[in-house]
Amino acid sequence: MIVEEATVVEYRNGIAIVQCYAKSGCGGCASKVACGTKALSALAGEKIAPRFRIAVDEPLNVGDKIQLGLAENTLLKSVFLIYGIPLFILIITAVGFSQFFANELIVLFVMLLFTGISFWAVKKFIDKRSQQVNFSPIFLGKV
Repeated sequence: MIVEEATVVEYRNGIAIVQCYAKSGCGGCASKVACGTKALSALAGEKIAPRFRIAVDEPLNVGDKIQLGLAENTLLKSVFLIYGIPLFILIITAVGFSQFFANELIVLFVMLLFTGISFWAVKKFIDKRSQQVNFSPIFLGKV
């Protein structure tokens, strides 16, 4: 299980909205020059820190630090959905439609169209599945 620390932003009737932040030690290791995570967190900053709505079994106050848990297989499924399916669609449409059309602009347009549709479909699928317990982070306790 992957454990992450979060801060309670809002709490009402057993439902907490929590926000995760980038690790404060990020960028302090020897490979900080070539680290993609450091570069992305520096680019994004804390403006787009993810927020989650989770059910908790104990009362919390705004500002409390809590631990969230996420199963590894959930993370792997999410990565496959977000990256694997659109990449597969991109490759299949490139190979498949290049057999039917000699004009590369038509093939490029079809590739972009089908890849865009696959991103949209994956987003809809994840939005529907995010309401399920096994696809959401769980409350582990206060820090």
